[in-house]
Amino acid sequence: MCKHFLTSLLLVLFMVSCGSPSLFEDKMRESLQTSLSWRNDTTGIWETAGWWNSANVLTATIRYGAVTGDPCVLPVIEDVYEKAHHYQVGVDSTGAPRYCDNFINDYYDDEGWWALAWIESFKLTGEKKYLDMAEIIFDDMTTGWSDACGGGIFWKKNPLHYKNSIANNLFSLTAIRLYKATQKPAYLDWFKKNVDWYMGTGMINTDIYQIEDGTKEDCSPNRGAHYTYNQGVAIAILAEMYLQTNDKSYLELAEKIADATISKQLVTNEGILCEMKPEIEDSNDGVQFKGIFIRHLAFLYDITKKPAYRDFILKNAESIITKDYDPASKSFGCYWYGPFHKQSSAANACALECVIEAYNLTK
Repeated sequence: MCKHFLTSLLLVLFMVSCGSPSLFEDKMRESLQTSLSWRNDTTGIWETAGWWNSANVLTATIRYGAVTGDPCVLPVIEDVYEKAHHYQVGVDSTGAPRYCDNFINDYYDDEGWWALAWIESFKLTGEKKYLDMAEIIFDDMTTGWSDACGGGIFWKKNPLHYKNSIANNLFSLTAIRLYKATQKPAYLDWFKKNVDWYMGTGMINTDIYQIEDGTKEDCSPNRGAHYTYNQGVAIAILAEMYLQTNDKSYLELAEKIADATISKQLVTNEGILCEMKPEIEDSNDGVQFKGIFIRHLAFLYDITKKPAYRDFILKNAESIITKDYDPASKSFGCYWYGPFHKQSSAANACALECVIEAYNLTK
């Protein structure tokens, strides 16, 4: 019995270490096709996913194209661009339709997700109109900057309210990615200015190496609300700062945040990524968070080649395809440790990001 158990254990460890690329590939391609089937032909975006979520579903689609070379994603990118740049977001007090144009709305973090998606679109296709759109969006994001709390941008506008981690780190990430794509010095200036401000806010909790959600009215950080996506975008920012300055302290901080996240703060006892509360993973926003973390952990791994990050991605992808996959709908759910919960384009794309990165590591 012990011999059989040991054999099974070694097989599982072999699959995790080697990644079982054919298994990743099959589920990845099926999930991607399911995702594409959930797009609305009129609006161009995804059913059962919110506005900002759809930017991340698109980003997962683009990443799939970049990793696999599959040209099927190219018309999807074009279709989203053409149909969603004038998108109805509701009605005003008179009942007249309200639209967001050029992917600009009342939330600066929403804008950041769309800007980053269009930068990735440009990188994949070389189509300058996507880069131009990202620049238009970023220009609007700069209107959220103020000297309140010493700097930074607000989370939302009309009226300006709440300075938090996600809006500011997306602002910084968009700035540095635009700088890389355009070499315009203004973007590098914004990046360094905003990162310098953020580092002094206390939103990086160095007691436990986790990112706090935002600031209170007195500008002190909120404590205790830790979400996977905040950790992910922050480690990308710190890694980008290291690449620009060659200052290893930024990379070391990114690693400490990543290490805390994957070892004790936001994982199950089995080491599978999760939110602090299960209901967050099934919420309209939280359903998208974990894939964002993995996306940026993979970026950190590209820089550090730290085996723990590779192993974590592969382990989570194994759990997704074995415990969180629905053969009937050919899609993934929101709980990566299982069981499959319900069909959702946001949950599917979130998990798909992890499977894509696992496939990329093992192909």
